[in-house]
Amino acid sequence: MICCIIPTYKALNTICAVVDHATRYVDLVIVVDDQCPQRSGALVEKEFHNNESVLVISHSRNQGVGGAVKTGIAKALELGASVIIKIDADNQMDPRYIPVITNLFAADGGLEYVKGNRFIDLKLIGAMPRLRLIGNSGLSLLVKFSSGYWNILDPTNGYIAFSSRALQRIQWQELSPRYFFETHVLCVMGLKKARIAEIDMPARYGDEESSLSMPKSLLEFPPKLFKLWLKRMLLQYFVFDINLGSLYLLFGLILTASAALFGVYEWVASIVTKTPRTTGTVMLAVLPFLMGFQLLLNALMHDVQFSAKSTRVSVEIKDGLTE
Repeated sequence: MICCIIPTYKALNTICAVVDHATRYVDLVIVVDDQCPQRSGALVEKEFHNNESVLVISHSRNQGVGGAVKTGIAKALELGASVIIKIDADNQMDPRYIPVITNLFAADGGLEYVKGNRFIDLKLIGAMPRLRLIGNSGLSLLVKFSSGYWNILDPTNGYIAFSSRALQRIQWQELSPRYFFETHVLCVMGLKKARIAEIDMPARYGDEESSLSMPKSLLEFPPKLFKLWLKRMLLQYFVFDINLGSLYLLFGLILTASAALFGVYEWVASIVTKTPRTTGTVMLAVLPFLMGFQLLLNALMHDVQFSAKSTRVSVEIKDGLTE
């Protein structure tokens, strides 16, 4: 069974059109009303009350987009879904890519996760809100470090799909409940070195207002991504396996940290005693630091070369975007 999850919050004007379009390509659409103040879930129930392929679940309190998706995942798995696709309710994502996604899963039994890539058309990138574009670019780089998927072009894209097998391999119940959800998923998949694919697909940006605060995300996401990066480094290079990258990372950190501490100590001591340090003392700090920095660069190159890779898929959907 192919299932589509649509979290809805302040999407009264678009949710019914999105649901109607999605029902053409899946067996079941699960709409999760995340305590929407506009009661968009009730509108879907009213409009599709005779359609058995539409199911509405309402939250008694707002849990965030991640919480809504997890509610949908739990219900989809309970009903025996083999592929679970999540799209947004704001009509920015074209449901006609759903058959492309399901065909990818059918053709490759080892594929576990599929996501969209918006960064394919310069005109669409130019139409993207500037603050969102800048924020996405910065966060994308951090996500590459944290997930290990260095060839991913659009890590923060919310058009995502799971195979049921992938969900059995991860603790999806512990994924972030709010806007960090999609990013968290990618990092968890990277830790499992899951086989994933990225589909080129455009997005539309109209007059709708996003509930996501980009300045808030730029403050909240980096610390979370740093923790996930530390977790990946520890598990991937010192628990699951020890390899050349482990040595690069270990000795690089030791040399750069010790050289930096020694350099700072000598610099402070020279200020306090008003005695300049000799060239030899300076080089005792500089040379180990440069060697350590080079080892860290080697560790980065090793990570880029041997971490999990994603497959990029390009398809052509004719006649514009959503109907």
